[in-house]
Amino acid sequence: MSKKDFEVNLYRDKYFKTVEMHSHDFYEVYCFIGGAVDYIVEDGLYRLQAGDVLLIPPNYLHQPNVKDGSKSYDRIVLWINPDYVKRLSSPSTDLATCFQKAKEKGAYLVRNSALSDKLVTELIAVIENENSNSFGADLTAENHVITVLTLLGAHYLKNRQAKQAEQSEIISRAIEYISEHLTEPIILDDISNALYTNKYYFAHLFKEETGVSPHSYILKKRLLMSKELIEQGLSITDVYVRCGFSDYTHFFRAFKKEFDLTPKQYFHLIKAI
Repeated sequence: MSKKDFEVNLYRDKYFKTVEMHSHDFYEVYCFIGGAVDYIVEDGLYRLQAGDVLLIPPNYLHQPNVKDGSKSYDRIVLWINPDYVKRLSSPSTDLATCFQKAKEKGAYLVRNSALSDKLVTELIAVIENENSNSFGADLTAENHVITVLTLLGAHYLKNRQAKQAEQSEIISRAIEYISEHLTEPIILDDISNALYTNKYYFAHLFKEETGVSPHSYILKKRLLMSKELIEQGLSITDVYVRCGFSDYTHFFRAFKKEFDLTPKQYFHLIKAI
């Protein structure tokens, strides 16, 4: 995100280049307009339909998987800083409610055409005001952002039944196993034995449904966990041991590659905030 508080972009891509599974430290509201796309958020796979909206909390792994590159992949994306959301909220209205409820329910997809139309209209208005020099355009843009979060929060509070991810039972159980044993050594045989399935079949199925290998998924989950523990003030030594890394060198290299900062640099960055 290039701006400090929020950013809205409309993207239209043909022959979209694959993006690997990733995460970021801000909220994302993703409005799918058109194309042929499956979308992974954490442990869930969503087969998107035009008008679908995804909510992606900070530090949650996610990845689009374009199924047909000849179709234009169109979407509007809002990125918003969590601290900014706090500042916009009031004592009686927490604008992060939609993300909190999405996490509680484990359901990040909103499939409601009427709501989607309103959200797209609001986000386009944000873009228009961001590109305007007219008096009050910045405040008008901010008001539209508030409306987006208010609409989504009200939707999650009103609708107790959320759209669940579509995923095979094997992958769901595998991800559950990984989450439960993340701090321990995990090899492919451990997972396949726990699932009573062939490890080569499992590895192929996991890559097909999630877009990453089991090893890559485990590594990314551990790195996100390490980042959260560093933010809590734990020492680097405690962090890499708690997150299941066999040695510091492996942890150091993986962390640097994923976040473009060393663990110690990130530790000092957090302390300085």
